[in-house]
Amino acid sequence: MKSRIAILAALTLAVAGCTTAPSAATNPLQARWNGKTAGSFFAAYGPPLSDVEGAGGTTLYKWRGGFVRGRACQVELTVDGSYKIRTIRTVVDHPGQKGGPSHCEKVLDAAG
Repeated sequence: MKSRIAILAALTLAVAGCTTAPSAATNPLQARWNGKTAGSFFAAYGPPLSDVEGAGGTTLYKWRGGFVRGRACQVELTVDGSYKIRTIRTVVDHPGQKGGPSHCEKVLDAAG
């Protein structure tokens, strides 16, 4: 009986420690832009505010735009050596109404 309790306790702890990692598709901006060229992004939305070289040949670009009625969108793009977007992260955004797409998702064509 004691061994059953110990096994159940161990299984409970093991299951409690499990988590699932969100996929890139759960973030519409990531789903839309990861793997695309930074050139296509900047051609569509304008040049970045700044860029900083990072480790491993990456560059971090800051972009701001989508100015509508006092709202703006600001994102950071991590771009690899082949000029492809590896990550896109919102810095300034506004949530959508009633669970809809955020301002950045609308502005950056990620509101699918």
